[in-house]
Amino acid sequence: MSFDVSDITARLVTKDATLFEGETARTSLGWLDHPARYLGGWIEEIETLLPQNTGRTVLLGMGGSSSPARFYAEAKDDHSLRVLDTSNPDSIAMTDFSGCVVIASSKSGTTIETQTLLAHALANGLDPKNLVVITDPNSSLEELGRSLGAVVVQGDPYTGGRYSAISPFGLIPALYAGWTVEELRAEHSVVPFNEELVQRALEQAAEFTANAPLTFPLRSNPLRSGSALWLEQLVAETTGKAGLGLVPLWNEENSPLQPRTIMFWQLVAALSARELGVDPFNQPNVESAKKSVLSLLLSDEIHASNFGTESDVRTSFKEAAVRELNVYCPIENDIQVERLRREIKAAYGDTSANIGPRYLHSTGQLFKGGPTRLSTLQVVVRPQSSPVRIAGRKYSFHDLFYAQAIGDLEAMKASSRIVWQIVVDDLEEVRPLLDLSF
Repeated sequence: MSFDVSDITARLVTKDATLFEGETARTSLGWLDHPARYLGGWIEEIETLLPQNTGRTVLLGMGGSSSPARFYAEAKDDHSLRVLDTSNPDSIAMTDFSGCVVIASSKSGTTIETQTLLAHALANGLDPKNLVVITDPNSSLEELGRSLGAVVVQGDPYTGGRYSAISPFGLIPALYAGWTVEELRAEHSVVPFNEELVQRALEQAAEFTANAPLTFPLRSNPLRSGSALWLEQLVAETTGKAGLGLVPLWNEENSPLQPRTIMFWQLVAALSARELGVDPFNQPNVESAKKSVLSLLLSDEIHASNFGTESDVRTSFKEAAVRELNVYCPIENDIQVERLRREIKAAYGDTSANIGPRYLHSTGQLFKGGPTRLSTLQVVVRPQSSPVRIAGRKYSFHDLFYAQAIGDLEAMKASSRIVWQIVVDDLEEVRPLLDLSF
């Protein structure tokens, strides 16, 4: 396929929104300027304002507000930064908020996980002088941060979360994960934005969108790799809508990406959506699941229960083009989830897996709005910790955790998707359901 690379490059440089389908591009192309905007004097100035690194940092955020932190930390092999992208009560109970820097990260400022985690942290040892708030201008989170005397950093309101890795949402966590200002500048200058980069991105997008089924190979495991988790969300949310989309699948390699490739993959994702004819910058089905959660939290009782029979699930998995395993469990259980994914893949075929509620902000869009020949098994592992009401809320993390699982199930059913839900005490209980005898 031939392209007028010069024309497309020029249109990208001038942020020509007509290059893409839909209306959201008009307010979503700020990421094209991020290297120039944030890697000059801005990052030097912001570094002087940040709380001193205590050697331990906890980031509260979801999706595009958290995955860049994992990406940069992975590249430095840094283990001092804990990304708490969950509402799981057990993961939260084992997190110590005293004596560390906490980054509360949410573009909208209304992300329910970030809001509740911050309320919990402030009630359990967080000193506001060690708090950094990253959010878009005029959000409720910005107002709260300023009232607490925290360092507040504004994001770019003309960029969606999944395209924010070379902005405050990625760069500030990177500084706490061991990157220096000079290293960040050097890293992102290796791959300059020019016609050659656009040419490669166009060719890659054309290759991915010409194949059937439309799958996207991940070169490392998104359950373990920060860069793969970031790329999985970028591709799934950008392309997975209107019955179309690229399905990210790990091809069993172990070749994590480097941050220098961020701009390239952002271009590939956006241009792949262009090839498919879908709006790259919206996520309509993600919003529907959020509304279901808020409605459930207003009810008196929240109980997840089994939905579907053993034979239904097995038949569905045999017939599906791709299977999705979504497990609501502690984020520390990634190895167990990966083991189960491998067994399902061996028995039934291509399978992706993620941990809930994290996936609601990434593959959740794809599996509700993307190709229809996908089948999802949602597994809810009952928390072991005791319910405790969240500070300033009328519900506990147990309530939120279950509401998010139920809300997503209802949103998938409303989207006429093939989905099953089971509630267990241990992941081993899933094996007989799927007749896994490995």
